[in-house]
Order: sequence, then structure tokens, then C-alpha cells
Amino acid sequence: MKAISHYILAVCLFGFASCEEPLNEEIFSELAPSTLFTSESGIEAVLNSAYAYSHRSGFQESWAPYYLQGMTSGEIYGRGGSIESLWTSLITFTWDANHDHILAMWTVYYNGIRDANLVLDNLDNDAFSADFRQRTAAQVHFLRGWNYGELYNLFGPVPLYTSSTDDPLQPRATESEMRAFIENELLQAIEGLPAEPLAYGKATRGAAMGVLTKFYLNTRQWQEAADMAKRVMDSGDYGLVEDYADVFAVANEGNEEMVWALPKSAVSPSTSQGINALLFPPDYPRPYPNNGVFAARTYLYDDFVNSFGDTDTRRELIVTEYTSTASGEVVVGLGNDQSFPYKYEFDPNSVGFNAGNDLPMVRYADILISRAEALNELNGPSQEAIDLVNMVRQRAGADPLQLADYDQSSLRDAILREREWEFWFESKQREDQRRHDRFIPQARARGHNAEDFRVLFPLPQVEIDANGLLEQNPGY
Repeated sequence: MKAISHYILAVCLFGFASCEEPLNEEIFSELAPSTLFTSESGIEAVLNSAYAYSHRSGFQESWAPYYLQGMTSGEIYGRGGSIESLWTSLITFTWDANHDHILAMWTVYYNGIRDANLVLDNLDNDAFSADFRQRTAAQVHFLRGWNYGELYNLFGPVPLYTSSTDDPLQPRATESEMRAFIENELLQAIEGLPAEPLAYGKATRGAAMGVLTKFYLNTRQWQEAADMAKRVMDSGDYGLVEDYADVFAVANEGNEEMVWALPKSAVSPSTSQGINALLFPPDYPRPYPNNGVFAARTYLYDDFVNSFGDTDTRRELIVTEYTSTASGEVVVGLGNDQSFPYKYEFDPNSVGFNAGNDLPMVRYADILISRAEALNELNGPSQEAIDLVNMVRQRAGADPLQLADYDQSSLRDAILREREWEFWFESKQREDQRRHDRFIPQARARGHNAEDFRVLFPLPQVEIDANGLLEQNPGY
């Protein structure tokens, strides 16, 4: 076992709640490294901590990706509460390196990486079974691939810490180093992970393939994305849920469409998500007395709400009006750019602001559309690409696409539009726009002074101040 010289670990472990069997965990307040890493149960405790951080533990950590992606892409906007100033800077492209959402994401992902590294550094112990070492290492590779992939999406290349004994003052990796590391971690995870999770919320082979599919897609590795998506499809482990609303229902968590989801529990701010509390105003008729909301509200624009086809059921999860519990009057949102995204229903078991809805990261619908997009980028329209998109549209009751109506450019536009309808408020639009160099131009078309450098977020200023080897992203 390697010695731990840089960490005195205070591990707070987080529960994984769902309709499935949860992880069994001991709760510790302080643990000495000398005893923590000498047993499989101790290693498992630190691994669970790595999972908890990787699942975006904490309120802000759970909602920040939705607003960093959704507000900067023009998908949503928000008003009210103390958070409005943070949101305004995202909407108007005036954020800086001190933005709380940006720091929250940097911190939570690196905390997950730190704990994953601690686990990997201490697996070389003859007291551990070979099976335990193998399956634990595979999970570590997945968690590092996932966390570094998320950091890369936000910031571009960042420092690569691959051991708990690394010097904390590291420069940023190169572009090629960053991409190769993420890819290799996920490939190792695919080789070592089982098809079924060891416990609900833990990584699977399919989750690693799904995350790698999206990484290939977002880095424009079209053939690799198409091939990896096909591997997910051929596994037979996933499918489309018949009813769109059921994909996100609390009672249907762990459904066959969830390739990779972040499990949440309402028991505490550390394990829950607070997205629902930021959606609706205090006079909205919440279905359960235990549901809480903040003063902030999140809105969809009329142009998007009106863009759905007449038969498209995906629009039904958008609240266009409600009856105020304060005045008894109907408050009309549609027509005022104030419709609400209600993809994540109020949790009947919420504890005030704490909700336990699991958060989808990669759905099977995403795999189908990702393969269609990659095939179109490789060779233009094909019947296979059209059929893949139509599988998703058919579930929504939308009219099917016809191959004869498209060339490569128009099918690209149609696929990106389909992604808007299928994945609204799932924190994907910024990456979709960036992938096709539309992020900055579309912001300018909305009237914002979006400078080219804002295609990436800045590294948090506190990290720049603490590490003289870090170079800030240009422009900040």
C-alpha cells in the first residue's frame, strides 16, 4: 500500500437513494488514512465518496450545469432571488472568473478525482481479493474519465492529477494529453465494468460506453462516436421508455432509458438536488406540502414552446399557465416568455428544497440521435440516420422525417433541432452548439456582445491565484 503523505481525510459519505436497492454505507466523521486503506470496506468508503462528488453533491453543484449550459445557449433565463445576478451574467455573456457556478463545478469534479486517485493508489494490497481490485479499479477509471470529461467540456484542458501523491501545483495538460487521458480512462472502464451495476448509482459498462460516445461526439470524432453508439445499441441493455414523461418520473427511476444518471436523495443538501426549488414562484400550486421553492424562477422562451409540432407530447411537460395560490387568478406564461420547464416533477418525498429526482446524463435517446448525427457528418443523409431520429420522434408522437427531404446541411439542422426538443433542460444545448460552431454566433444573434473567447469558461480565479503554473483561458 502506498503511503499517503498529502491527505488527512475527513470523509463525509453520501447516500444513493432510488427505487432500487441503495448502497450500504457506514457514515464516518473522521478517518485516519493509516486504517482507512487497509480493508476493502475502507476502500469502498472512499470510493463511495468519489461517487458522491462525481454525482455533483450539493445544491449549487446539482443545478449549476443546467444554468451554465442552458442560459448561455439561450435555452432558458431566470429572474428573482439572490441568484439573479449570477444568472444575468450568464445570459448576457458577462461572467468572469469569480462566478460561483464555475467554481462549484471545478471543485466538485476535482474532489471526485482526488478521492478516486486515493482509491487507485491504495489497491495494491495482498489483503484485497483480485476481483475487488479489478472491479474497483474499473470504477475509478470511469469516475476519472467522467469528471475530467466534464471539466474539459467547461474549461478545455486542465491539470491532470493521476495520483494522490502528485504535486498539487501542476500546469494545464495539452489538448492531446487531455483527450487521450479521458478516452483511455473510459476504454479501461468499458473493459472492466459489469453490464449491471454493483449497486444503484454505480458505473456500468454501458455508462462508460455512453459517456465515451458523447465525448467522441463533442470532440467531432464522428466515426468513433458512431461506432461507440452502436456498441451501446448492440448491448441490448437499453431502450426507449414508451411514454416521454415516464422517463423522468420519480416512480420510474432506474428505467431502461437511463444509460448514465446521477442518483439523488432528499435526505440532505449533500445528496439531493435543488433544481425544482429554482423553477417556480412561491404562489405556484405545489402538489405536496413538503415541497419548497426559492424566490427565483426559471423560464422558457415562447419561440421554443411554440416550435413543437401539434402532436409532439414533449411539450406537455412545459407549464404555460397556472392558478396562483395567493390570488386565485390564472397566471399566463405563454405569450410572456414565462413558461416553466417541468421535466423534473415535484418529489413527493422532498424535504423542503431538497428533492430526490435522479438526474439523467446520458439517455438511450441520446445514443440514437448521436449515432444519427455522426453518420450524417461522415457521409451525409442515410436511411439509417433518418430511422434513428424517427425512433425518438415516434415515441413523442411527432411526424417522421423523410430521407428525400434532406441534404447533409439540412439534416444537421434538423438533428440539432431534434436535440433541442428531446433534451430541453437537460444541460446539453451549449455543447451541441459548440460542436457545430454555433454557440457564439447564436448568442450574437440574440443581441449579446458574445466575444469568441467565451466559448470556454474561465478557470476559477482562486485556482489561478493558488497555482502560479496555471494559465487562464484567453480573454479572461
